[in-house]
Amino acid sequence: MRIGIDSLPRAALGLAVLLAAATFCRATPAPVSPPTFVATYSIAWHGITAGTSTLTLTQTSPGNYRYSSSDHATGLFRLFFHQAIRQESRFTVSGEEVRPLSFEAEGHGPPERVTFHWARGRVTGTAKGRPLDLKLQPGTQDPGSVQIALMMAFLAGKPPSSFWMLNTDLINRFRFVRRGEATLHTPLGRLHTLIYTSHHAKARRTTYMWLAPSLDYLPARLEQRRGDSTLFSLSILSFKRT
Repeated sequence: MRIGIDSLPRAALGLAVLLAAATFCRATPAPVSPPTFVATYSIAWHGITAGTSTLTLTQTSPGNYRYSSSDHATGLFRLFFHQAIRQESRFTVSGEEVRPLSFEAEGHGPPERVTFHWARGRVTGTAKGRPLDLKLQPGTQDPGSVQIALMMAFLAGKPPSSFWMLNTDLINRFRFVRRGEATLHTPLGRLHTLIYTSHHAKARRTTYMWLAPSLDYLPARLEQRRGDSTLFSLSILSFKRT
């Protein structure tokens, strides 16, 4: 089960992930680089524990990063997802700007492999088993880099009201809306969170995110809902800065 922001294969690295005025967040200088970390989540499918997901952000060289997720099914779900589902985003960070370079996903359905050509304004590769060639919108993110871009925006006190994201074989504009606050009881203790939703115009599903300021605005919980039904959810188990 890939973590991503729009469907089961897209939630946490989904992380996502992904505001008008944000009065709750004090304007602070953007970090020179995003905080690197390793986090693990439990995955539930229609309320049934289905596996775990491990998210890792590492710096590969000055200004360059790799964000990866590895999802492992447990119990009966291993019959359907007997191999790990992995995705990897590589991107650069300059000031407050996160710019994806490449994105790969494999383990469930045809693999995705895309490259961002910013000088040409195109993203090319393969998705859904077919060639991909799309025009880039300014600030477009991939399903992994979007979570780091949102993290950086919150840390800078500038959360967005929307964002563009490569959504398998399309580039969609997602609305990003604050819904309130909540305190969650987690294996890390009580966590104060800010609740946001992410949704694009043609989607039947909405992603709910409980962002934890104490975890650098990484989601402490994430749910994907269709109407009143929760299709799947992620709940944090551990978090370590590296």
